[in-house]
Amino acid sequence: MDAQYTVLIDGFCPVCTGWAVFINKRDSSGRFSIVAQETPEGERILTSRPETMSDLDSVFFIDESGKWYAQSSAVIRILLGLGFPYNLGAVIWLIPSPVRNFAYGLYARHRKRNPSDS
Repeated sequence: MDAQYTVLIDGFCPVCTGWAVFINKRDSSGRFSIVAQETPEGERILTSRPETMSDLDSVFFIDESGKWYAQSSAVIRILLGLGFPYNLGAVIWLIPSPVRNFAYGLYARHRKRNPSDS
């Protein structure tokens, strides 16, 4: 089965690469294609990123119709795509997106920090 979803991650981020491993282990149907943004393929895909997302430093999710999602909405779409029980995590959709994305942004700013830097 060809991948239906594309997930673009920061290939230099340990948290992001951990997410990639998490997704790959649970994607028994092969619906996800995970691509590091820094690779030639990732850079090519990013050229079709919507203008409204051009300044985002985020994980991106592209669905089967080509619609892009970023930040917390991308995480929710990933969880939904993984099916049960992971799709239960999509309950965070009940939190307004500005609040979800604020929390995502706080986390994302610190995701690359080395614990010894604290």
